[in-house]
Amino acid sequence: MTHTLGDLLRSSANSVPEVRVDVAALVADADRRQRRRRLAVVAGDDERAQRRTAAFGAAARELGLAEVRAVAVPAPTTLRSGREALRALLAGEGGGPDAVFCSSDLLAMGALTEARVRGVRVPEDLAVVGFGDLEFSGDTSPSLTTVRIHGAEIGRHAARFIVERAEGRDPGPRIIDLGFSVIARESA
Repeated sequence: MTHTLGDLLRSSANSVPEVRVDVAALVADADRRQRRRRLAVVAGDDERAQRRTAAFGAAARELGLAEVRAVAVPAPTTLRSGREALRALLAGEGGGPDAVFCSSDLLAMGALTEARVRGVRVPEDLAVVGFGDLEFSGDTSPSLTTVRIHGAEIGRHAARFIVERAEGRDPGPRIIDLGFSVIARESA
């Protein structure tokens, strides 16, 4: 039987292995240790980003923190959508967040830009954490604290899963933990 890439990617969640990293608990705990209490998430409206949002909220609840405010922006995310999301969070009831986790470094850069325009001091008044450790992340001002994942390794595993599945073989474990690193910089 011949499969297209789309067929393989649309297969049920139980039959297609998932390559993921779990960072929510670590980031939420870091915010708690820094005495951040009003947490927020800015994420794309795609499935992966929404899973990160849900995991972050669950981790914050387990740590006894207040409900996490979340803003979903249309994917693909942009610097502008990061700015608009932070603007909405700052205008919300109960005051703005004192920490925001963004599902991409591009969104985080937008949040940093909006914070600067509005006179919100980062990290004194607002901690900002991104995801992806893109090349520019160390060059922003302040430099962006971010989560580094192992993209090339994720790609290798995903490609192997697809090839083995296309050849009718069992690709092995359904979930592989590849780990991650928090790259601590000036923004948090």
